[in-house]
Order: sequence, then structure tokens, then C-alpha cells
Amino acid sequence: MSSPRFGEHRDEDPSVCYRHPDRQSWILCQRCGRTICPECQVLAPVGVQCPDCVREAGGSVQWTPANTKPVKQRAAARRQPASREQSGFAGYVTALLRPGGESPPLSWIFAGAAIVLWLVGLFTNNLPALFLGAFPDVAWQLWRFGTFSFTYFAVASVSGILLFAISLFFWLLFAPSVERSLGRSRFLTIFFASAVFGASAQLIFGGAALGLGAGLFGLFGSYAVIMWSYPPARTQVLVVLALNLAINLAFGGGSLPLIVGGLLAGAGATYLLQFYAERARSKPSTPYLIIGGGVAAMAAIAVLVNVSLF
Repeated sequence: MSSPRFGEHRDEDPSVCYRHPDRQSWILCQRCGRTICPECQVLAPVGVQCPDCVREAGGSVQWTPANTKPVKQRAAARRQPASREQSGFAGYVTALLRPGGESPPLSWIFAGAAIVLWLVGLFTNNLPALFLGAFPDVAWQLWRFGTFSFTYFAVASVSGILLFAISLFFWLLFAPSVERSLGRSRFLTIFFASAVFGASAQLIFGGAALGLGAGLFGLFGSYAVIMWSYPPARTQVLVVLALNLAINLAFGGGSLPLIVGGLLAGAGATYLLQFYAERARSKPSTPYLIIGGGVAAMAAIAVLVNVSLF
């Protein structure tokens, strides 16, 4: 039996998940247009779909893009009307940055920053990495825990270019869809929690922290927690995770503490956000305070360990 299409559920509240009426959400299935909570969101190349639509397609993770015009109309009704529609590049940028929009600006901004800094490093003897990367001897410079994600050692060799290209490929393949699913505030929280936790683990083991790896594996961990109860999506993320681990080991495995730390932080942060979202009496700030406290404690340990060594 085919799942109902958009417009056949007029009695449903558009602000709650159609499968869990007690959970509020503003994420729409890109195929049928119904509202779905994080537990019901199955990641697809064009956004997210509900379990019924994926099951209708045969239960495969190879989703087929569907007509999303009704979804866009429904989402547009929830946003403030624009005084004037823009077209061309200006319109694209406006849609990308519009608060509450469906576009994933943070994923593209982070990737753009990494590309720009890599190119600058290529012609400046890696100055961006030296000033923004996280290294054991300068672990006390706390801003590096936030900036290292966008820097790489720019090496004009086949292996150096290939490593950077692979990192960007998986970031652009995965991060935009996760940002659409999580929303920008949660995406930022999980990314930077994973980045700081992963960098701290890397520094504790005496290594340098560079690149988007910690944040990317944090998103892998986040998506695994959200979709663990749905086998097709769980298989998808486990395959991608195993492939990335294999690539890292093939290049020496030097950043293993970085990516494992990011993975654990992303999974843990998502679990806390989900756990407290389902508790009616909990304050919205509680999970963020716990996440911030845990990440700060890990960073403090990394600083103390390396200060004592130097």
C-alpha cells in the first residue's frame, strides 16, 4: 500500500510529527510533505524523508528524489513573507542565509573557509595552519580549539591534495543534509562540541589537530544516534563511517584520537539533546550546559597535560 501523499492529512497538526503527535518539529519529509521528528527522519541526498516513504520505495537507502513543490509551498507559509523576491546570485545567497530556511549555509561556509585557508597556506608556507591549528606546545591558546577545523597543512603533492579532496568530498556529501535535519543551532552545537572534544583527545595523545575530521565524525555519531532504530539508515551511516576510518588508517592513522573523540562527542551530545527534549519539565538550556561543561573539562585536561610537558 502506498503512503498518503501531501494534502491527504488535512486534520493533522502541521507543527507536530505525524507519527509522534506529542513531538513538535518543523522538518518536512521531502517526498510527502508531512512533518517528522528527528527519530523519524531518514537522510536522503535531497534532504530527509519519512519511514513510510522510504518503505514505499522498497526499504532501500537508495532514495529517488520526488516532487518537492508542495513541501516548499508549505514551508514558505511558515516563514515571514519577503518584501521582494530576488533572482540570480543575490537570490541564492538570500535564500541560503535566510533564518529558518531550508538551505544549509553553515556546511558551505565551513567548506569554503577550509578551501580558502588551504589555498592561502599553499602560497604562504602554511601560515594559516601554524596560527590557527591546534598543537601540543601551544595548547594554552584556546582559540585554536575552534579554528583548527578549517585549517590543513597545504602540501602540493598527490597525497596531500588527495587527502584534502577526500575530506571535502565526504563533508559536502554528508554535512548539508545533516544540517537540514538538525537545524542550524543544533548543527553548530554538535559540530563545535565534536571539534573541541576531538582536538582535546588528539592533544592529550601528543598529536596535532587539523581539519574537518572531528566535526565530520561528530555528525556521523549524531546521525547514528538519531537513526539507530531504523535499519536502512543505520546501515548507511555505519558503512560511511567504516569507509572513513579505513581511509584514515590507510594514511597512517595519526588522527585516530581526533576522529574517535569527535565521534563520541557527536553521539553523546545528540543523545543528551534528545533525552532532555522528551522530558517535559527540563529546561531547554540543560543539555547545552552539560555539553558545554563536558567539552570544557576535556579541553582543560588537554591544556594541563601539555603545559606540564612543556
